[in-house]
Amino acid sequence: MGDKGISNHSEVTDFILVGFKVYPELHILLFLLFLFVYAMVLLGNVGMMAIIMTDPQLNTPMYFFLCNLSFIDLFYSSVIAPKAMINFWSESKSISFAGCVTQLFLFALFIVTEGFLLAAMAYDRFIAICNPLLYSVQMSTRLCTQLVAGSYFCGCITSVLQTSMTFTLSFCSSRAIDHFYCDTRPLQRLSCSDLFIYKMISFFLSSIIILPTIIVIIVSYMYIVSTVLKIHSTEGRKKAFSTCSSHLGVVSVLYGAVFFMYLTPDRFPELSKVASLCYTLVTPMLNPLIYSLRNKDVKEALKRIIDKKNSTYISAMKNELNVNYSEVTEFILLGFRTPPELQILLFLVFLLIYVITLVGNISMIIVIKSDSRLQMPMYFFLRNLSYLDICYSTVIAPKTLANVLSNEKKISYNGCAAQFFFFALFVTTEGFLLAVMAFDRFSAICSPLLYPVHMSQKVCVQLVTGSYICGSINSIVQTGFTFSLHFCGENRLDHFFCDVPALIKISCADPFVNEIVLFILSALIIITTTTVILVSYAYILCTVLKIPSTHGRCKTFSTCGSHIAVVSLFYGTVFFMYAQPGAISAPEQNKTVAVLYTLIIPMLNPLIYSLRNRDVKDAVKRILCRK
Repeated sequence: MGDKGISNHSEVTDFILVGFKVYPELHILLFLLFLFVYAMVLLGNVGMMAIIMTDPQLNTPMYFFLCNLSFIDLFYSSVIAPKAMINFWSESKSISFAGCVTQLFLFALFIVTEGFLLAAMAYDRFIAICNPLLYSVQMSTRLCTQLVAGSYFCGCITSVLQTSMTFTLSFCSSRAIDHFYCDTRPLQRLSCSDLFIYKMISFFLSSIIILPTIIVIIVSYMYIVSTVLKIHSTEGRKKAFSTCSSHLGVVSVLYGAVFFMYLTPDRFPELSKVASLCYTLVTPMLNPLIYSLRNKDVKEALKRIIDKKNSTYISAMKNELNVNYSEVTEFILLGFRTPPELQILLFLVFLLIYVITLVGNISMIIVIKSDSRLQMPMYFFLRNLSYLDICYSTVIAPKTLANVLSNEKKISYNGCAAQFFFFALFVTTEGFLLAVMAFDRFSAICSPLLYPVHMSQKVCVQLVTGSYICGSINSIVQTGFTFSLHFCGENRLDHFFCDVPALIKISCADPFVNEIVLFILSALIIITTTTVILVSYAYILCTVLKIPSTHGRCKTFSTCGSHIAVVSLFYGTVFFMYAQPGAISAPEQNKTVAVLYTLIIPMLNPLIYSLRNRDVKDAVKRILCRK
């Protein structure tokens, strides 16, 4: 056995993360799901840390531990999620040996630290409820720091032992890890070493970690329940125990998933992946939600932050306006600050742009529909892109043209809400559609033989429908938040259409929440779609560079040239406009940028695709020759 083992062993330099065994067309859905959950993890935990660190009333041991819990959740999900998301787009799904070691080490460090930290938090609740008079003495800053440092120390020791034991095993049967990250159980299956001692030590380590922490938690809560039951009033019992409910929720979710994962027989790998998903991504996402929704102190701290900004802002608005509040029924679109003699020139320029937009995009739709050679996924998406360009430029241009020649420049409250709703719907849908088009190019170039299967008519329709659904959700949320603001006196919008930054500026309510919602939604949409685009083109570039001939590389990459140009124009302007908090304070700059993506880009898109796309030019020639 020894000689055979030595002869067959080869040094493993990398592993393959098999991930979830699902149909290839579901990978994009899983990617978006992982991205959404990970974005929620980041936003929730960073938000929780920011609230605790900025509110002086939360400078207590309980919230010191909670701040550390959010920090750990942030990091151990970051060890797993980015690599898992990249692998959804990768065909090789490989991870280097060193990368696998690092991932396991850091994950084990943070997950074990969290277990001990939850035990420390249970002890903190025990002291607070059972010995309230001695709480400040027993839970001093020094002791709290020691408990957190001790949790990290225990996590570090466990991680070092577990990682060193795992990677001293010999791997000679396969490189394919049947999981979406490097974990001990799937790595064991690849080993050709005798696992008896390894499994005993692993089980012993897991038991040593789980048993002491669970004992501390159970004993703490036994004393807590005993103390709470001695309180005479029902209200008093509820109030005392309410401080523990969030902690119990977090403990139940984490320990339930970990216990299921590591202390049950390893027979169902797919079930293990689902359990792993619970504590690697779902639990870090739920923890800040549990503590914010069920914790009165955190909710009140958030209200104080908002109320503080509200009182300051409304007071400033009252002084500035010096008028009584009155319900706004209409807005005045100030438009561009140009001399009156230039208004007619501005009107003609906008009219010319709008006419070219209509003619160009309608022509593109007609050419694609009438030519049988263009009945393929790429041109199905392009036809939808032209439709969106017509729609969202039509939402803006006619009213802008009317206002240029009008002295009143009015738009009703409902008209403003409708204009913004449809604009947000179509522009968001276009962002997702451009990401879908990048994925289409990735499938066509990187997997040409499977292209008809991956991009079937059903899949194409689902992707376009999904883009519209994402656009609708964003539009409903944005419109709901924006028009729930109070407008009390000032109704002049310093813009040529109803847009969020201009509306926020004239509101007499605190725009803090709206600005954050605007920034978060914009960031989520832009990050999601640009990630799809960048990852798709990274793989396209790698594939193109493998083509031996220069002519072959140019021909293959030329199918992407038009899409890259459109994406650069669209995302460049949208990112500048919405994904920076400072955008709200530069109205003249915003108007210029807004003209680009509301009027110029819809005009340029059909020109770019007709001038740079050989298939479209050939189709136009065939139509003209036929006539």
